[in-house]
Amino acid sequence: MESAKRNKNILIKICSILLLGGALIFYFYQNNPSDNNSFFLRCPSNFLFNIDCPGCGTQRAIHHLLHLEIAEAFRFNALFVLFSPLILVVIALLIYNFIFDKSVRLPFLANKYFLIVIIVIILLFGILRNIPIELFN
Repeated sequence: MESAKRNKNILIKICSILLLGGALIFYFYQNNPSDNNSFFLRCPSNFLFNIDCPGCGTQRAIHHLLHLEIAEAFRFNALFVLFSPLILVVIALLIYNFIFDKSVRLPFLANKYFLIVIIVIILLFGILRNIPIELFN
């Protein structure tokens, strides 16, 4: 009886993730964040200070990645495109842990030096993307 209840809970979790994830992917596929008539969140740092944070352009990059327009996605947020395989692995692991009540971890994600390098890369990307190109000419 315990096994049947566990299997039912797993099935409910899988269906919930497929439904919510599918709806989110469908919305990003159908609606371009660059259009003014779609509902997407605007970056507070861009809105208030006219500065692009490291995450600016991620929603547009996701839209273009779903359309397999890699170069266009890269133009909106190169860091997200480069990190997307790692992000997908982490999301898949989180989903696996949630569905099966596990606590599987990737060792390199717990390494403090790896995390420091990731944070430095994100900070540098955030700084460098706001330097005007004219300064390099």
